[in-house]
Amino acid sequence: MSVSQVAAQNAPQDHAQIYKRAVAAIDSAEKKLAGNYTPEAKAFIKEANSLFGILQKEMPEKMKSLELSPQQEDQWNTNHKLGEDSSAQGQALEKSGQEKQKQSDAIEAKGQQDMAVKLQQEAVRELNLAQKAHLKAAIYHLRNLQLTFNFLNK
Repeated sequence: MSVSQVAAQNAPQDHAQIYKRAVAAIDSAEKKLAGNYTPEAKAFIKEANSLFGILQKEMPEKMKSLELSPQQEDQWNTNHKLGEDSSAQGQALEKSGQEKQKQSDAIEAKGQQDMAVKLQQEAVRELNLAQKAHLKAAIYHLRNLQLTFNFLNK
């Protein structure tokens, strides 16, 4: 058996392991995000993105010929919609948080410390919620990649 034949036999197993690690990273990201461990969630999302990137790079032919089942397609569409909604929510919160930050700065310049601090706290809260919404959108995107590569789970 040649080296390339051995590598060809091992490739699907390697891809299956990469897929399983990516799914585990998504699961961990969801748990961390739910527990308000945002930096850790972000790290798991980055890891899953990287792992799915490897699969996309190494399996372009398989990606072209891939078809989802009707149930998977429905789930994909649901995830896509939820991801778009979460992203839009994150953008709105981010804009609002930035506005409150500007208001806080202006009020502070006028010498109204208490009101400035209150607005600053609201701005920080909204910016944190915006980040969580963006991370949630990324998780929905990753769940769609999970559906796409689900054939490796066999």
